Amino acid sequence: MDAVPPERYYFLRIYAIDLDTALHTIKVLRRYKRADVQYALLRDVAVTYIRPFSGNNGEHARDDKLKIGMYVPKPMRKLHDELWRVRREQFAHSDLRFYRPKVAKLHGTEKPWFPMSFRGYDYGALLGRLPEIVVLIQAVEGAVQAEIAKYEAGF
Repeated sequence: MDAVPPERYYFLRIYAIDLDTALHTIKVLRRYKRADVQYALLRDVAVTYIRPFSGNNGEHARDDKLKIGMYVPKPMRKLHDELWRVRREQFAHSDLRFYRPKVAKLHGTEKPWFPMSFRGYDYGALLGRLPEIVVLIQAVEGAVQAEIAKYEAGF
């Protein structure tokens, strides 16, 4: 290869690694039965899978990302959107729109205290969709690999 590949090629290669990492994390997740370990690994799967779609900066490119319409098959977009939403609102950020906290003021014997309730995420339901998540990630990875192959055919 004499010419320097375009920056997009490098991004695609890194995105392929992210997707492969998410698939390998699912293999590890399946070996564990404890919910706390499974949920931590499930968070990692969601964050790692969405990373290529989230906007990434290169030396020249700003906000490089995979376009949903080009990489996510239509029948799988609701699942993709769910992973995107939960990653954005809870797994990688702490959005109040997701948590919807409520605080109460209770009077104790010495001073008041302020318990807070907030919405949690149903990890068990997402864990039940693991076979669908695998198919989604594999489909996106296949589309990324096809685009990589086009670049490599031109080198």
